This record gives sequence, structure tokens and C-alpha cells, in this order.
Amino acid sequence: MLYFAFGHATTPVWNSLLIDLVDTSSRGAYFAHRARITALTSFIALGVAGAVLTIGQKWEVSWLGFVVIFLSAAAARVGATRCQTKISTLVPVHQVEAPNGFRHFLIETATADFRYFLLFSGLMHFAVLISGPFFVVYLLRDLHWTYLQYAGWMASSISAQFLTLTAWGQLGDRYGNKTLLMVTGLAVPLLPMGYLLSEQYVFLLIWNFGGGVIWAGLSLGLQNYVFDSLRPEERTRGVALANAMNAIGWGIGALTGSWLATIIPTQLSLGLWELTPASNLPFVFCLSGALRLLIAMSLLGTFDEPRRLTPPPHRQWVWELPLVKPIAALWPWRNPA
Repeated sequence: MLYFAFGHATTPVWNSLLIDLVDTSSRGAYFAHRARITALTSFIALGVAGAVLTIGQKWEVSWLGFVVIFLSAAAARVGATRCQTKISTLVPVHQVEAPNGFRHFLIETATADFRYFLLFSGLMHFAVLISGPFFVVYLLRDLHWTYLQYAGWMASSISAQFLTLTAWGQLGDRYGNKTLLMVTGLAVPLLPMGYLLSEQYVFLLIWNFGGGVIWAGLSLGLQNYVFDSLRPEERTRGVALANAMNAIGWGIGALTGSWLATIIPTQLSLGLWELTPASNLPFVFCLSGALRLLIAMSLLGTFDEPRRLTPPPHRQWVWELPLVKPIAALWPWRNPA
């Protein structure tokens, strides 16, 4: 618990520092590029660590594999810290004569749009974590996947994010991050429901690839909306408050999902139609999706885009969506804009 607490303690300051270095008009593209590098690096590190542990287990020196991994991680953090010390000299300092607490910021300083956004983000994370912790249980325990199959499932999502983050960032810069939230916020409820449609590996692999596309846009939109909504001297508190709301949603959502998994039946009968999945977890996933849809339909219209942008015609930005634009370019009736 202390490990994660100390790690998240620096997140608001680090994000505020990065925002000051990035031009507002290209913020989406920058953070999309940064997220791509992070995803690729994490994926490579995960593969290398898995290989090291496999070799250690084969040679019956598993402890040595963990030592190598932990020392490598420590060396990487030391190198990152040295890089961070060079960045601090480039950042302007924002003076605040009389800083107030989080309560004053939320009630007096923050806009109504930002408060409604915090409510949307916190509740959406709550709904997501109702199902989030149980996918690995469902796939490995109930569907009896091998670790290789599970790794392929994870790789499909990571590769989708890597392929589409740049396009999502450009879309957010051009049309606003509220547009990203509208598109992905209404699509993300469908993702957990797909696990009730089929248990076939190929289907779930493709479905999770689509989930990676949607989550790349939603995560980027949630992050950049916070950055766009706050003045420089407010960003540290604003980012910390947003992270706290999301963390509360995560915790309550995981506990709620655990409770639902103990009371929901394993089959559903409606007249002559009977649905019997491998366990009751797909029903938990569907409840999570339904709650996501209710939250999106109720709250997405309560806050506006913080930047002054001309709203695009729906037909125009649809053709700019990730994977749609390159496919449409192959057809003669592609977007005339």
C-alpha cells in the first residue's frame, strides 16, 4: 500500500510540470505519443521479465530471476530520476500568494463544468472496476486459458492502443477532448457485454483489440480534459483531486463487484431462452456495462469543452476516428472534407 501511495504522491506535480512544457494546441498529440512509448516500453519490459523468470525457473534459480528484475527496475528508476532533474530547470514557476485547500478549490475556484466532469470520471471508474478485476479470473479459471493465450489477449489491447493513440491525440487537439469523451464514453459500455456473446478465443481476442482502441481514446480524453480545464497555478491540486476521485471509484467499484460475484446466479432463464455461461462473471460484466451506459447518458451532457473550439459537423469528425480514416482512404467515396 505504501508503495502505491508514494508512487501516486508525485503524479500531480509531475503532470503539472509536463503540461507547462507542452503547447496547448499540441497537448493531445504529445501525451498520445508519450502514452505510446510507455505502452511499448511496458510491453517489452513485461516480455523480458517473463523470459528471465522462465529461464530462472528452468535452471531452478527462480530467486536469481527476481533479483535481476528488481535490480533492473531500480536502475531504470535511478536513470529516470536523473533525467527529471534536468527537466526542472526548464519549467516556469507559478507563484500563489495564498494557496487554499482542496475544499476551497472544489467549491469556490473550480468551474461547474469541472465539478461535473469529476463526478463523471469518478462514477465511470466505479462502474469499470465492478468488472475490471475479474477478467483475469474469468479467462484463466473459468475458460481455462493458458498463460500464452492470456498474454495474447493482453497484447491485442496494448497493440490497439499503440496503433490508435496518435490518431486520438490529433482528434482531441483538433475537435476537443470532450469529443473524445462523447465518442468513447458511449462505446465503452459495450466492451464488457461482449463476453456474454461468445467464449471463443478468436472472438475475445478481436473484441479486446476493439476495447484497446476505445480505452486509448477514453483515457487520453479523461487526462487531457483535466489539463485543459485548469489554470497553471491550479493544476497540481486539480490533478490530485481528479486522481483521488478516480481512486475512490476504483476502490468502491472493486468491492461492489466482489459482492455481486457472490450473489448473482450462474444462469439466466427467460421463458424458453436459457443462458448458461462458464460462470456468473459475464453477468457481472453486463451489469458493469449497463451502469457505464447509464452514467454516460446522464452526465456527458452536463459539462462542455473547456477550450474555445468550433464544434465540427458530426459527419466530418466521424471520418477522423482511429482506424476509420485509413480504411476510408482506400475507398472512392471517402470523406470529401
